[in-house]
Amino acid sequence: MSDLELEMNTPDEEKVPTIMLTDEDGTEEAFQVLGFQTYQERDFAVLCPVEIEDEAEVGLVIMESVGGNSLEFVEDEAVTEAVFNLFIETLEASEEE
Repeated sequence: MSDLELEMNTPDEEKVPTIMLTDEDGTEEAFQVLGFQTYQERDFAVLCPVEIEDEAEVGLVIMESVGGNSLEFVEDEAVTEAVFNLFIETLEASEEE
């Protein structure tokens, strides 16, 4: 896994699972798990920062599921973009139902 640690926690009062990511400097940041997406027979998690500053652009994070119990950053921009676009299409399709 690339310089990050994962911790899943979902308190009873919280509906959206949260993952704590720790970077190589030891800085922790909480991310909500927006959903999971399968692309080319691989599973990915789509994450959004919990703390968003007013009027800040929100940068979603796409991470690949490895072995079903850990996540790794996706380094291939084409894969990241494809997963993101597929995730948005899936959301839009579910809203139309």
